[in-house]
Amino acid sequence: MMDARARCRWVEEIVAERCFRAVTGPLTFGAELELLAFDSESHAISPIFPGANGLRATLDLAREVGSRLGWAEHVSDKGVPRFRAQHGGALTFEPGGQLEYASGVHLSVDGLLRDLCAVETVLTEAGDARGMLLMPVGVDPFNGPDAAPLQLDAPRYSRMARYFASIGIDGARMMRQTASVQVNVGGIPVRERWVAANAIAPWLVALFANSSRYAGVDTACASYRSETWRGVDVSRTGVFAGGDSVGEYARFALGARAFLADDAAPPFGALRDDQLSDETLEAHLSTLFPEMRPRGYLEIRSLDAIGAQARTVAVALIAGSLADETAAHEVAELLGPPDEDLLRRAGRYGREDPRIAAATPDLIGIAERGCRRLGTTVISERSVGALRDVDLAVRSSDVP
Repeated sequence: MMDARARCRWVEEIVAERCFRAVTGPLTFGAELELLAFDSESHAISPIFPGANGLRATLDLAREVGSRLGWAEHVSDKGVPRFRAQHGGALTFEPGGQLEYASGVHLSVDGLLRDLCAVETVLTEAGDARGMLLMPVGVDPFNGPDAAPLQLDAPRYSRMARYFASIGIDGARMMRQTASVQVNVGGIPVRERWVAANAIAPWLVALFANSSRYAGVDTACASYRSETWRGVDVSRTGVFAGGDSVGEYARFALGARAFLADDAAPPFGALRDDQLSDETLEAHLSTLFPEMRPRGYLEIRSLDAIGAQARTVAVALIAGSLADETAAHEVAELLGPPDEDLLRRAGRYGREDPRIAAATPDLIGIAERGCRRLGTTVISERSVGALRDVDLAVRSSDVP
């Protein structure tokens, strides 16, 4: 029988190996861009599969675009249709019908941005032709929860939905009605960037907040997507203090409830020995949703879905602040320890929060200098220059 100490050591070993492994290879960038899909006239949520309420299906849209671009259709390990591009990108679906494009791996910021923009353009133009409105916003501005069914019933999503429903309504809204752009940075020492990455999360939420409207009303939150996440499950969300990154994340994993492994969803650390395996732990780690998720690379989860101009600023800010070693140290010193309360305020008040507003000019300066140290083969002068337009990059998610 594995006692608590041995169990903790085992989890720490896996976390160190898979989440915080040593740097190998060059600096890389990737992203997952999510788009909310609606009927252009009624603004009803577009179904994934044909035959629902007579509305056009996004699966047909994905097949049209995939055929045009030479993408191969298959079924993911989550039981979801997935379209894989030759260059490594992939298009799939989230539980509420959101389209998600995962880019290929890029050696430059500009390569990533071109990839995202090209695919978004093809999708939105094909959607327009089919009477669909595809939107890069953080939360559904049109529909309430009753109009947002769970569209995927794979065991992972069904279990997740039941578990989150036992906590409150925010889990359903998060799964079915939110969208983000997650930025991935590889080839960096994630352990050494851990403090800066968690410290910067409130600024990423605030500066790129793009979800003030939900279900046809103003929520009074700059990012209602971020506000929704605060109510999903505190045992698997938020930011980290940043000291012992491996030990801290292992304790986080042990304390989060294991809804995939047991219908009763006890903390992972309380599972029976016969329920424990490397595979069980790996699946559990995939259900943890902190603002910064270590996956051998750094997955940055703080951004609302945003348009192309705002993405340029956001990715430049992330690259300059976290990919460059000097900048990361300066960011940690400027912003201070990661702050859970500030994360909540960032979602509610955005850049109007006094602490956010006060530090933003210096943060932009650090990122700009960091980008220049990375060099023009990593990020062009044009993309670096976009940082000066941070105040103009994001517009309200208000819609006609």
